[in-house]
Amino acid sequence: MNKNETDILNIDLIADEIFSEIELQQNTKLTEVEFSDCTFINCKFSKVIFFACRFENCSFKNCDLSSILIKHSVFAGVTFEESKLTGIQWADTGIPLNIKFRQCLLNYCSFIGVDLRKTEMTNCMVKEADFAETNLSKSNCRYSDFTGSRFVNTNLEYTDFSYASNYSIHPDGNKLKKTVFSLPDVLSLLDVYDIVIK
Repeated sequence: MNKNETDILNIDLIADEIFSEIELQQNTKLTEVEFSDCTFINCKFSKVIFFACRFENCSFKNCDLSSILIKHSVFAGVTFEESKLTGIQWADTGIPLNIKFRQCLLNYCSFIGVDLRKTEMTNCMVKEADFAETNLSKSNCRYSDFTGSRFVNTNLEYTDFSYASNYSIHPDGNKLKKTVFSLPDVLSLLDVYDIVIK
């Protein structure tokens, strides 16, 4: 059954519902709302405040979630596809954070100190995001563009960067073990050294 804006704002527990073409006004605040097995399609939630909410086994398709605030909110088994998620402070979320990003815009997001192990972040634009102190181990980052993103003391063990591009990762300033890279972008790992490659 399709639900509408009124349902989101007035129900504390919503399960097995589809939300399509819903638009919430900026700075709308949802507090302690739980979504279970819900699907959001073509929804606009830009700058909406989710406080102590829970999303479990939900999917977002072609949604605008740019600059949402997600204080103490939980994302468990949540998939974002072809959605805009720019400028989000993911460190504000609750635990666990179990999410997948597919063909999403993740520019200017902050993942500082977040446990993202085994996360999928494929075919995404991840420009100028911050992964300092982040655990990205065993994650799938294939085909994503990391232009200007920051990796400092980031755990990248067993992470797959196959066909990813424009990353700048200092080999000595991050944890690399069995990390997968592909040519030609893997050569960027040598940028920090004063060497000449012919």
